[in-house]
Amino acid sequence: MRRTAAILISAAVLSACGDAGSSSVGGALPDADHVHALRASGDGTLLLGLHGALWRSPDEGVSWVKGGLDGQDAMSIGVAVAGEPLLVGGHNVLERSLDDGATFAPLRPSTLPGLDIHALTQAPSDPNITYAFVVGAGLFRSGDAGDTWEQRAPVGDLLPPDIAAAIVMPADPDVVLVGSGSTGIYRSEDGGATFELVSDWGTLGLAVSEAGDDLIATTYRGVDRSVDGGGRIWENLADPEQFEGQPIATTIDDDGTIWVITEQPRVLWRSDDGRSWQEVARA
Repeated sequence: MRRTAAILISAAVLSACGDAGSSSVGGALPDADHVHALRASGDGTLLLGLHGALWRSPDEGVSWVKGGLDGQDAMSIGVAVAGEPLLVGGHNVLERSLDDGATFAPLRPSTLPGLDIHALTQAPSDPNITYAFVVGAGLFRSGDAGDTWEQRAPVGDLLPPDIAAAIVMPADPDVVLVGSGSTGIYRSEDGGATFELVSDWGTLGLAVSEAGDDLIATTYRGVDRSVDGGGRIWENLADPEQFEGQPIATTIDDDGTIWVITEQPRVLWRSDDGRSWQEVARA
């Protein structure tokens, strides 16, 4: 019932302008199809994954340039840690950069059953540890930055088929959370072998702070935060009426600033506390 109500509420506000109590600073977002992923990579840099390319902003979202993967769908972006591998997944996309995102090369591992990857994340403590959700197959884990993979949780009893987001806790690469648009947030403490449903609000995006003490989710009821610091208990911070659209993707930068991007209209928002929001840029 709660999931159904949330979906109906979000659909009702998609075309309405909420009172966000914020002002624009005049930035411009790329207007390519479908926002899927947002990732902070330090020094004020943001990465944005769209259908058609990966985009980069060097100035906290005010201006944007193509950052690679032209013509490809960047649906999920791994952890952007300087000097470490950076992986991006999407529709028939598994790409890796070894130069902080300047260039990418495709990966075609025989140990993955397909490359329709709707969620991908890397462990902040060891970016070689990567989790990827392959549509129709389930969750897979790599220990060598995407060269080889093993299946951890199949689609079915453990996970629904529409996983769209994933994060790894910074202190423990075995603690992974994934988000489903239909059923909510699932949490694992054993590297994705088993999962527990911890929130039943449909979830589109997940983010964790560098210290691991702040977890944020974009859901069909707006923006949620874990109140226990571990992703087991969640509360709503901001409902969709505070935004001019449905919150889709989120990230937390090194300073603890929370970033959210909405669709219909496409707007980038920032917040220091998750409750009050400032518009930064729009398409």
